[in-house]
Amino acid sequence: MNCQRKKKRKTTLKKAAVSVIVAFSVLWIAMDEEELNPVYKPDYERASLSYIFEDIRETGQFGKKESKKKNLTEEEYKAVFRQTGLGKAAVDYIIANEKDYEEELEYYQKIFFDGYPYTCAKIGVLTYNERMRDKDGNKVLGKEIIDLRPGDVLVNLSTHTMGLRHGHCGIVVNEPKKGKEAKTIEAVYLGEPSEYQTTKKWRSCPTLVHLRISEEAAESKGYTQEQLGTLLAKFAEENCLDIDYGILPGIYNMKSDRIRRTHCSHLIWYIFKEFGYDVDSNGGMIVTPADIAASDLFEIVQIYGMDPDMRRKTDENIRRSFKWN
Repeated sequence: MNCQRKKKRKTTLKKAAVSVIVAFSVLWIAMDEEELNPVYKPDYERASLSYIFEDIRETGQFGKKESKKKNLTEEEYKAVFRQTGLGKAAVDYIIANEKDYEEELEYYQKIFFDGYPYTCAKIGVLTYNERMRDKDGNKVLGKEIIDLRPGDVLVNLSTHTMGLRHGHCGIVVNEPKKGKEAKTIEAVYLGEPSEYQTTKKWRSCPTLVHLRISEEAAESKGYTQEQLGTLLAKFAEENCLDIDYGILPGIYNMKSDRIRRTHCSHLIWYIFKEFGYDVDSNGGMIVTPADIAASDLFEIVQIYGMDPDMRRKTDENIRRSFKWN
């Protein structure tokens, strides 16, 4: 009996020690994180996209003149991304589905450079959250998120605690019907289990990156992007609802084949890990939304309020990076 008590006491002390170490690690990272991830606006010049629009016209879209040119070049996609925050998938979607695609792309350019108006409000003892508001303080929703598909991941960095801009993330589990919001699965609050949410709240965040597993990553396991996305969403719905929130889920899940505790970014990591992908970009003690967004297993569908050049500007040890496509 005494041996069992001693063993239990040692286990408790080990868990407490790990908690303290993680807490200090988070505070140490926080010293750089606030400056690293403010609500971002490009510090380079806004440029005209007219020459790219001319190239798009040359593809024969919407009954306009035909030519042998069928796609934008890689450099043109990169130029559009740098000016609008839209990756290749989003650009192709807009060109294929919007007759006024020039106006649409110019509007996204405005969002990317000017941002949405927002305020920062206290939501906890030490935690603050940014949400879009107009000049009169009324709630504002941004445009519908482009080309949402099952298995896509949404990340924002609009929440910060004690200087740590930790943000939030969730996984999309269905393709929304026109005019409707998509469903997500998220671990949202301490004390609340993981649950269904919708993309509506994501449209109120001044920071957003919309991620999709890359074609290369999907094909490396024998899937198409669409097949893998569908499987990821199905797994999430069958296995990742009603899981208790835990700040340090690794401690609770060590001796269990099934996930018992989770938080927002750990949940995303767990889902992809089940399919053989480690989307924790820096392999640290804890996985954060920024770590998820930094994974080169993803392509960016859309980004705003967050720096698309973070990889180049960030210390190698922290490795907060983004992949444009």
